[in-house]
Amino acid sequence: MSQRASDNRITKLAASIPAGLRATLCYAFAMAWTKGLAMLTVPLLTRMLSPAEFGRLELLSSAAEIGGLIAGAGLIDTLFRFASVPGKDGRQAAARIVGLSLLIAAIGIIAITLFAPAIARAMPLPTPGRDIVLLGVAVSLEAAIGVPLGWLRMHQRAGAFAGLSVLRATLQAGLVVALVTSGFGIEGVLWAGCATCLIIASLLTARQIKETGIAVAPAASLRMLAYGLPLIGSGFASFVLGTADRWLLAGSVSAEALGHYALAAKIAMVVALLAQPFELWWYPQRLGLIHTREGLARSSRVVSAGAAGLLCAGAATALIGPWLISIMAPASYAPARTMVPFLVVALVLQLLSSMANAGCYARNTSNVTMAVTGVAAAITLGLYLLLIPAYGVNGAITATVAGQAIRLVIFAVISQRTVPLAWPLRHLAVVAMAACATGAAPLLGSTGWGFAGLVLTSLIALPVILGRLDASGLARDLVRKLCRQDLPVNA
Repeated sequence: MSQRASDNRITKLAASIPAGLRATLCYAFAMAWTKGLAMLTVPLLTRMLSPAEFGRLELLSSAAEIGGLIAGAGLIDTLFRFASVPGKDGRQAAARIVGLSLLIAAIGIIAITLFAPAIARAMPLPTPGRDIVLLGVAVSLEAAIGVPLGWLRMHQRAGAFAGLSVLRATLQAGLVVALVTSGFGIEGVLWAGCATCLIIASLLTARQIKETGIAVAPAASLRMLAYGLPLIGSGFASFVLGTADRWLLAGSVSAEALGHYALAAKIAMVVALLAQPFELWWYPQRLGLIHTREGLARSSRVVSAGAAGLLCAGAATALIGPWLISIMAPASYAPARTMVPFLVVALVLQLLSSMANAGCYARNTSNVTMAVTGVAAAITLGLYLLLIPAYGVNGAITATVAGQAIRLVIFAVISQRTVPLAWPLRHLAVVAMAACATGAAPLLGSTGWGFAGLVLTSLIALPVILGRLDASGLARDLVRKLCRQDLPVNA
């Protein structure tokens, strides 16, 4: 077969895949590549950095999250709101938002350069001023990178989005490896992030200039900021539920303990990576199916299957997480192993909230969603202040699990009033108990029983995943399919 014929066949095969599925696969590949490379750098960092240095790096990452919320100014959602109209008006709005993102980036870089010494002195762990500058430059470019990538998503250019995301992750991971192995330590990680953001922001800005141009319109910018800035509040609430505990821990526990906690949190994120393909496929279409009885029935089946699959993913992560730490990190990180199962519980509760909140997003405004997240964040922050000084890392984990559980319950109760989904709660409760028993096995030193529990959890979850809660009927169908074989016909 000639090369041209082979290429034509591949092209036809790609064209036969529905556009939505192609886009989902591109996004899934980009996310898997990005998270996968980040996970692959963990063994290097744990061997080149002490637990105390790893803890300081985690605190800087948390600071970057705060800065990213501010520097982003809600501009990606603003782009989706104002630039979604077709034609010249959409391009003009995009040009103004791009101009605004670059202006915010310039102001951020100047401000961080001037105030870096003061920020460094205010950090709960000793931090050089140059580290603050490197981190601040990267964070200031957050919107300048996010807005052009959002433009690609708006126009269904999933391939370009995936390619640029893969380029960014690969470049940053390569620089991290080169600089850390050369002895630059935490500063090398920050240099890698700063250089990568400068390069990618330059490429995306040049590309955006060709498509929409760049415009600065003060009156329009104020209107756009009025729309985007309130979204920062929701982002801060999510930050409190996610990584704000690092700041309180830094003043109550040693840097080594913070490093152990940071590593356990990274390993627990495997469950989010396993759940992401489902999220990328389901979330864009879920609100379009809730207005008919058939759509509600399908939504009930899908979210129930997603919840059962998530519980299985959580059980698997809690089971293998301690083992991953033992092979990825030196013995000085051993205390992180016992933290993984509890952090997996917090993440599972968080992801279940996203599956159960369709009714809140189906309303005319996002006020309910912001209010629920804000209430859960306030309760969690109060628990942090109460438990962390007395119990350290264990207090932080307890508060996080409690906060995510409260958020899930509130979302589920309110959402069910708008979108009454039929959840198989009894069956899911049995799956959850089996998953918890599986995750507890490493803590009890019974990894073998843990794998047996994982198999049992998967078998219990299978009827929900397949949408067949009548287990006996499902078993009969499976037996029939296995036994049904065509006998060869003798000539």
